[in-house]
Amino acid sequence: MKLEKLKKARKAKGLTQEQMAKDLGYKDKSGYWYLENGHVSITLDKAIKISKILGVDINEIFFEKDIE
Repeated sequence: MKLEKLKKARKAKGLTQEQMAKDLGYKDKSGYWYLENGHVSITLDKAIKISKILGVDINEIFFEKDIE
């Protein structure tokens, strides 16, 4: 998983970490910050919610294409 893609997608959508945290149900931005910076694992449920918030396919954010 490439967390740089997550950060890039969030910024492209014009959202702050605070906004993402609120949309995901965290009390403050630190919960989301830990996700975006790889300090905690992202559950499938959270990944689906994040992709919906950002309007980006889950595969584009969280998975790399290794097959050529």
